[in-house]
Order: sequence, then structure tokens, then C-alpha cells
Amino acid sequence: MQPVQQSLANVFFHLANYLDSRSQLFHPVSGLDPQPYRIQQAALNAATVTALNQCKAILLSRSKRGHFDSGSDKFLNIYFLAQDIHERVSSSHYRYQELCKQFERSDVLFRFKYLLETQANACRAVAKSIQLSKEYSHTGQSVLALDELVSSLNALKERTSETSRSLLNQLSYLFNNLATVEKQLNSITTPHSNQFESTELNDTEVHTVREKWQRVASQFNKESLLFRHAVRMSTALTIGYSLIQFTNMNQGYWILMTTLFVCQPNYSATRSKLVARVVGTILGLLVGVPLLVLFPSQESQLLLIVVSGVAFFMLRLANYGYATGFITILVLFCFHQYGEGYAVVLPRLADTLIGCALAVLSVSFILPDWQSKRLHKVMAEATQANREYLAQVIGQYRIGKKDSLAYRIARRNAHNHDANLNNAISAMLSEPGRYRTAVDESFRFLTLSHALLSYISALGAHRKRVNEAKTHQLILETHRIINHHLEGLTKQLNKSVDGSSANIDIDIKTRLEEWREDDDTSIKMVLEQLYLIYRMLPEFHALAEKLTIQAKN
Repeated sequence: MQPVQQSLANVFFHLANYLDSRSQLFHPVSGLDPQPYRIQQAALNAATVTALNQCKAILLSRSKRGHFDSGSDKFLNIYFLAQDIHERVSSSHYRYQELCKQFERSDVLFRFKYLLETQANACRAVAKSIQLSKEYSHTGQSVLALDELVSSLNALKERTSETSRSLLNQLSYLFNNLATVEKQLNSITTPHSNQFESTELNDTEVHTVREKWQRVASQFNKESLLFRHAVRMSTALTIGYSLIQFTNMNQGYWILMTTLFVCQPNYSATRSKLVARVVGTILGLLVGVPLLVLFPSQESQLLLIVVSGVAFFMLRLANYGYATGFITILVLFCFHQYGEGYAVVLPRLADTLIGCALAVLSVSFILPDWQSKRLHKVMAEATQANREYLAQVIGQYRIGKKDSLAYRIARRNAHNHDANLNNAISAMLSEPGRYRTAVDESFRFLTLSHALLSYISALGAHRKRVNEAKTHQLILETHRIINHHLEGLTKQLNKSVDGSSANIDIDIKTRLEEWREDDDTSIKMVLEQLYLIYRMLPEFHALAEKLTIQAKN
């Protein structure tokens, strides 16, 4: 179970970083611009999602088609707790710039900031406990922070005017959300006390020969990134092997190994691997050659072989550059056992450079995957995933809260596509300048998309059944219109329709704005979140139109 523990601990380390980032939005500065914070949070959310997916994959490898035995129950329940904490942490209850403007002379936002920081420290403590197989003991620091926050909110309610009552209510919902996070962190030691409707994970692995063939066959087309990478890789390796045969290189296999390791599915990842490979090889040679002189005896060299080998395996996933340096030192000492230590220095360097050149040329000219050419598709997929997640959330306001498998799949897909969008934009910035398009619009779309996901997460965090027929009807009508616009936005980004579907329903807009003046209903948070989503739709459509026009050009 050690890999499960390590991956689960990694989830909580990333949750801690994400919480720290979220706390920065509660620093009440004048004229707060949330976009840089949103972009940073999108990157940290992508890292958290990756950690959750890796943990899920390791848990699935120890299951029987998604079902678990009693030995894995504890870690599975902690994983579900981490998912729920992630949903609550990623939620947004209002526009932060408006909160900062309204409460800039109050201590309440600083207290929210402090609470988030203490919960981040608690997540790190949880991670350490899981790593070391020790029982986690929840400290009273964050509990004290909650108590102080309650006092601050109560004092604020006594002197708040009616015009600020709506914003203060949003702080109350945020407090309730963080209080639930606190309760979940406190229950880490007894994860079985949390009842989940379904303890089954979505098993995405194929098990029959027919399913395996169907999955492979579905990738045989030019649109498949795997197919394009396969063509690229096989062509580069064929050229490299032909070069070895024509020139009779003694250590030519280093060309093939370098090409294999450096050639990645996109230009950005290939460039990163190339730099690490070249720098690591040069440093390894610069360090290794003097070591051959300083340690001439066979015994000392055998010891250095073991040390460099251990360092390589320790660093090969964490830092590829250092790992390459250590494996280069190992290679030099191994060849020196045959009396060829100095003779392989130049071939090692030359073969590395040739292999890197083949990798870069193949990724640049053989079915290249420039991110700007496919960014609109990634945006469309993120929008569609958010739309499906919102539909699952709204459905539970009719039937009540249920963490069903379908709900968890929709939530995970939304976060996965949000991470994909962040990674695609980051990758585009590493590509040559002529292939970068609409950078500002792309970042703005990422900001809005991550905000949309945060608003939906807030709705998901506060799920409960709505019994009042009139309110429920307004929720359904608002969702129908939002769903229609998100569907149109997806088609717009896929270039199948123009921006004419961007017209906003005036009646619903008027009804929602009238409702915002009334704070008497218990479901005001739901309608407020839908109103926040609704306000974003015109800018979404305008950005989609600009992006599709620039993509055509």
C-alpha cells in the first residue's frame, strides 16, 4: 500500500498549495485585479487534478474493476474526502474585487485569509502523517481561527447597512463552506465516519480483447494526438537508425535513446526535455572526466557507479536534467572498466546532439501539434465539461445531495478539462512566436473558464433539495438558459455556428436582478451563483468570436 500512501500524501500537498493561493484573493487591496490570481490558481488546480488522477490510477490498479476490499477502504475514503475538500476549496461565492471594495476597512477578509492559510498547513500535516504511516492529530489553530471569524462576522452584521447585506450573506456562505472543510480535515483519522453513497471508482481500463482493439482502432486518424506522435516517433527513429547504419557508429544507439526520450507529444514538452538532456549530458561529462582522473582505482569507480546509479533512479522522474547528468557519469565509469572511458566522451555528446536534433525536427515538421491550432477545441471541451457538471449539480437541487458515480465523473471531467486548458495555453507560450495567437484573449478565456468552474463548485458544495416550487422553477429556467448558451458557446468554439446565439434573455435577467434585492429566501445563494454565471455569458461569446476569427486567419 506504500504507493497509495505516497500518492494520497501528494494530493494533500497540492491541496495545501492551492489553499495558499486561494487565500491571496482575500487580501483587501484597493482596485483588486483577480485575473493574475485566477491564472495562478488554474495552474495549481491543474497540478492538484493531476495528483488526484494519479492517486485514482494507483487505487484502481489495486481494485477489481473499480471495487475494493477492506484493506483499501481507509485510503479510498480519504481519497473521497480529498475530492470533496477540493470541490469546496475550488469554489467561489462572489466577485472578489467587490468583496475587497466593500470590506477593505474591515478585518473580516484578513481572518478568511488566515483561516485558509491554517487549513493549508493542516493539509500539509495530513500529507506528512499519511507519508509516515502516523495517525494525524488535528490542531486547534484552525478551530481558533474559525471562532475568531465568527466573532468578526457577528460584529460586522450589527453595523452593516442594508445595501451591504447581500455581500455579507456571501461571506456567511463562504464561512459555512470552510467550516465543512475544517470538519472534514478533523475526520481524516476516522474516514469511515463519512458516508458516501457510492464507493466505486470509474474504471476506465479496458478488459476484453474487443474493447482493447476498439480503443486502438479509434486512434487511427490524423486528429488523434497519439497517432500523430506515433508517426513522428517512428519516422525519427527510422532516420536515426538509417544514419547509424550508413556511418557505422560504434555507440550510435545513443542517438535512438536520445530521440526516444526527448521526442514528446508536443513542442513545449520536447523543448523542455531537450534542454534537460543536453545540459545534463554536458554537466555529466564535465564532472565525470575529472572524476576518472581523481579516482583511478577500480574499487572507487565501482562505488561511484553505484552512487550515480542510485541518484539516477531517484531523480529520473523528479528532475530529468540531473538524472541525465548522473547516468552520463555512470556510463563513463562503466566504459572505463573496458579502458574506453575517455574514448566515449565525444561520441556521447555528438550522439546526444544528433538525437535531440531529430526529435526537434520531427515535432516541428511531421504532423506538428501547434497549440494555437487546436486551442479552440480544448476551450470547447472545457466549456462542455462545465456544462455537464452544472447539469449534474442542478439535478441534485431537485433530488437532494448524492455523491453518485455519475456526479463524481462529471466533476472530475470538468476539472480535468480545466487543467488541459491551462496546460495548452502554457504550452503555446513555449512555442515559436509565429505560432502564438490571441495570447491575451486566451488568458482571459482561461480566467473566465476557471471562474465558471469555481461558481459551479460553490453550487456543488452547497447542494440540497429545494422544496419551494416557485424558487425551483426559477432555478430550472435560469439553468435552461445558461445551458443553452454554454451549448452555443461550445458550437461557436468548434466553428460550427457564429456568435448570433449570444443574445441574452432579458426576462430572466430582469427577474434575477429583482430577486437580488430580496434576501429573505433560504435559496438566495443558489440564485446568486447562477446570476454570477449568467453575467459572464456575453464576454464568453465575445471572446469565442475573437478566437475563432483569429484561428481562421
